[in-house]
Amino acid sequence: MFIKLFSIEWTRLTRNALFWVTLAACALFIGFGQQNFYTADVAGLTTGTLKMPSFSFDIANSLDPLIIVALPFLVLIGALMMGNDYSQRTNQHWLMRASHSSSLLAKFAVLITFTFLLHVLAMLVGGLLGWYFKTFIYHTFSTVNFNWFAALAAPFYMTLAILPYLALILFVTVATRSTFAAIAIGLGYTQFIEFIFSGIFSGAEWTKWIPRSLYDSSTYLLNSIGNRVVEIPQYYYPPVTAFVLAGGYTLLLLSLAVWLYNRQDAGG
Repeated sequence: MFIKLFSIEWTRLTRNALFWVTLAACALFIGFGQQNFYTADVAGLTTGTLKMPSFSFDIANSLDPLIIVALPFLVLIGALMMGNDYSQRTNQHWLMRASHSSSLLAKFAVLITFTFLLHVLAMLVGGLLGWYFKTFIYHTFSTVNFNWFAALAAPFYMTLAILPYLALILFVTVATRSTFAAIAIGLGYTQFIEFIFSGIFSGAEWTKWIPRSLYDSSTYLLNSIGNRVVEIPQYYYPPVTAFVLAGGYTLLLLSLAVWLYNRQDAGG
């Protein structure tokens, strides 16, 4: 039944215009950013005044800033996916055939799959543009010192770093039973509260625990695509520790969401 629920939720998502808008927004954001880098100072890159980055830079630089544009859309999609079941009463229908847990976990699995797809899309857009500029404009394309295994692993661990946000939005939606409240709280936290606290208390020991700090910690692992080892600032956890904490946050929030959802009646 879980596979069927996943299929249904995925179909519902792909039929929503927001799905395609998110894909387009992420592709354009990464594409324009990459294009701007290679066209902003053509003379410097051509003459060698500026060092031409490697192909690993194209991949890493596409994944690193993706959260800026992707996260607000993921908040909207997660809130709508869960909230519409309350407003449209569709959960009454499905919960007569499946458990509350299966229904919620299927939605979470769809959000994970979509997040992973966004990271793959970013890699493809950034990588293809980097290849184009290096091959046809600067004639410097090379895969020397490019770690293919690290590149293939990158979408997986970058998706893992975003999981706490996906679990949070589902938990908030279940707790409030409101799409609007979930969007307001989700965007308020991810786009304002985290930035405000990170800015005011920058460098404080406790800020290491903030989900955004855990995400930033994971981005240092992207250097492995170019076989580089970069020292991680003391105000960030090592990537492995960050992944463990992100997994813990995800498990806690998702467990709370399932527990609350199980206590609600089929009508929400």
